[in-house]
Amino acid sequence: MTTTVFGHRGIPEKYIENSMLGFKYLADRGEAVEFDVHLTKDLIPVIMHDEKIDRTTNGSGYIKDFSYEELKSFHLINDVNREQQLVQENEGIPTLDDVLAVFSDTQIQLNIELKTDNFDYSGIEKIVLNTIPHFHFDQRVIFSSFNIDTLDRLYAIDQTLNLAYLSEQPVNDFSHFMQAHYLNALHPGLEGVQDGDVIQRVWTVNEDGELAKLIDLGVAGVFTDNFVHAMQIRSCRG
Repeated sequence: MTTTVFGHRGIPEKYIENSMLGFKYLADRGEAVEFDVHLTKDLIPVIMHDEKIDRTTNGSGYIKDFSYEELKSFHLINDVNREQQLVQENEGIPTLDDVLAVFSDTQIQLNIELKTDNFDYSGIEKIVLNTIPHFHFDQRVIFSSFNIDTLDRLYAIDQTLNLAYLSEQPVNDFSHFMQAHYLNALHPGLEGVQDGDVIQRVWTVNEDGELAKLIDLGVAGVFTDNFVHAMQIRSCRG
């Protein structure tokens, strides 16, 4: 199996994470993307990793406490740990519609994580699923979450979805667990990679040795902060 390389929040080693610049760069050069969805107070799905806007914007507070119009007053900033990141001046927090438009009519594989492990945003599953049909994707969208209830609700809405469970640690009796929740794959952290016949996409893999090991192992996918470099490593392993 060829390991698919997912740009984790775009390409944070070059452009600030979850920025339109990073997503457009990936759309032109990559093969798969992963990003996180939250809901604003007025139920607009927006793209950011953290529940709070403090780390990657010039603002402070929880996404759930802002309307989208209020969020528009803030802009993305460089992560203090990655001062070399490029960022477009006054680029705002993108909506789900913004990001889907970038990848619509491309061959990019999408992994949309519903970020409900800390806040179980009411209705997020239906809102996200209702947004997807407005765009055209050749490949099935992967929906993932750390919250198994979110995945169960997604399945209740649409039994054809490609669902993946996120976990830091190995999942006990994963075969039964996956059947019980109608899952297509597991998305483990590096410490949670399973032995056995299971589709796995592993996060977040940035070290060359770990990338090479997982590619040789034939995992279905890796999530990485520099998809260009990871694809080069994969090419060398082939």
